[in-house]
Amino acid sequence: MKRWIKKAACAVMAITLIAGIFTGCKAATAAMPDYTSVTEQPGGLPEKGKVGDMEYRVLGKGQMGSYNKPRGYYFDQLEQLNSPIFIVISAGTQTRTGGELKIKDLGMQGSKLVIVVEETKAAGDKYTGLDCPTAALEVDHEPSEVLIVSTKGEQFKKIEA
Repeated sequence: MKRWIKKAACAVMAITLIAGIFTGCKAATAAMPDYTSVTEQPGGLPEKGKVGDMEYRVLGKGQMGSYNKPRGYYFDQLEQLNSPIFIVISAGTQTRTGGELKIKDLGMQGSKLVIVVEETKAAGDKYTGLDCPTAALEVDHEPSEVLIVSTKGEQFKKIEA
């Protein structure tokens, strides 16, 4: 009887370890949130508009750089009175060229601003620079809460600028 218990315990531990290997190495993911989108049906995300009580503008590629930043997002602001807030989303420093982040959708989940980004993984030539793919959103004031998630369900955590 004791052998059977030992074998069962070993089998359970082995299955747990194997499951941990497959799930422990993945990025933090979440189900796509349920939110009220600003995207119009046929035209996609408008470049500027209103989300919740905020005016927004999606900045184009190259308008807001992020250098040598880890994966995540941060708030930035110009040192001027009544300056807008920039939410800068970073894919992290890349070792290859061709990576890109693009804001695909915006919306509100109660008082929380939801930003959905599409990420293209870097697959080009080897790269040794400090630049990293970014996306940026300009808003007229800082939202009380932010959730940034990729189209694959990966969450972006807040980082220090």
